[in-house]
Amino acid sequence: MTKLKDILSPAFPTPRPRKPLVTVAYDSDFCLWVTDGSHQPDGKAILTEAQMHHAAEQYRLGKSKSGKTIFWMIDECGIVRDGLLGDAWVSSLLKAREPELLKYWRVQHCLFGLHLTAFTSKAIAIVESQRSAVILSEIFPENIWLATMSNSCFSIDLLIPLKGRKVKVFPNTDETMANYCCWNDICDLARRNYRLDIECSAYLEDQATPAQKQRHIDLVDFLYEHESHE
Repeated sequence: MTKLKDILSPAFPTPRPRKPLVTVAYDSDFCLWVTDGSHQPDGKAILTEAQMHHAAEQYRLGKSKSGKTIFWMIDECGIVRDGLLGDAWVSSLLKAREPELLKYWRVQHCLFGLHLTAFTSKAIAIVESQRSAVILSEIFPENIWLATMSNSCFSIDLLIPLKGRKVKVFPNTDETMANYCCWNDICDLARRNYRLDIECSAYLEDQATPAQKQRHIDLVDFLYEHESHE
């Protein structure tokens, strides 16, 4: 006999987030570079092949016909919003190829790696470079590492999908603290307007040398430069 509670609340299995339908490549220029230690002072690769393989799978890294890495921008629903190929957005390249067909296509960007938030409740860390996010995800796997993909792209709108999560951002450093102040202001707005649990880290401002600040280094640069001098 069918019970009323089964009709009102059927025991459907909990749906699992789907991985985005994007072909993953493990031999793009970035993947090869990060596993090649010949360009490092100590000859040690930044990531092992196993780590790079895992990171490429997680971030769904693609590859162009010329071998360049495509950093796909995928949202929390698994929808591909855009992609960065070298210094060009994939959306811009497609619009240039098919201007009439795509003239009404409005591209809305999201944080690089946002799709990973659907799979875990880990704390979130945000950097500027998508390359750094991929590397840091294997060095500090206790966090989900996202990226703005450009300093100018960071805005409060990108942070809205992270409401309810613990977030820390790590801006690139510079001589005048301009990056830090800009990112800190955005975090402040996100806290006041959307009640986000977000913090802007001053780690690089406190730890980087004047020479490093002149080069506008990021967290990965600092970690590997610091390690090479120990």
